[in-house]
Amino acid sequence: MLRQTMLGSIAAVLLAPACLVAGAASAAETHHEWGRLGARDGVLRTGCASYAYRYAVRPPEGDWSLETFLVDRRGRKVASGVHLGGMNAPRARSTFTVCRATTVPGRFVIRGLLSVQNGPDEYVEGWIKPVAFKLRRR
Repeated sequence: MLRQTMLGSIAAVLLAPACLVAGAASAAETHHEWGRLGARDGVLRTGCASYAYRYAVRPPEGDWSLETFLVDRRGRKVASGVHLGGMNAPRARSTFTVCRATTVPGRFVIRGLLSVQNGPDEYVEGWIKPVAFKLRRR
C-alpha cells in the first residue's frame, strides 16, 4: 500500500512539468494574419537531405521568434527550426534536414508558432496557418 502511494506520488511529480508544457503549447491562439509558410512538393532523396521552405511574418510590435515544425503523415515531428527577429529577416527561405531512412514519404505539414515579447509584461504567441506539401519516393 505504501509502495503504491509512493509510486503514485513520484509519477505525479514527474508528470506535472509535462502537463504544464502541454498546457502551454495548446494555450497559443491561432493568428493566421501574423504570417505564412510555403513549400513545394519534391522527392524524398536517399540519405539525409535539406528541403527548402519559406516563411514571411508580420508580428505585432516587439521581439519575435518563429518556431517551425515539420510533421509527417503519421503525425510525428521529423524536423524543426527557429528564426529570431534581429537575427533573421521577417521574410526568408530556410531548410529542414530530413533522413530518408527514418521518414516515410507522403504528405507533410509545416506548422509555425510565432511568439512576441514587448516589454516585461506583454507576451503573446499564436499559430500561423500551416502549409502542406508532398515528398514522394522516386
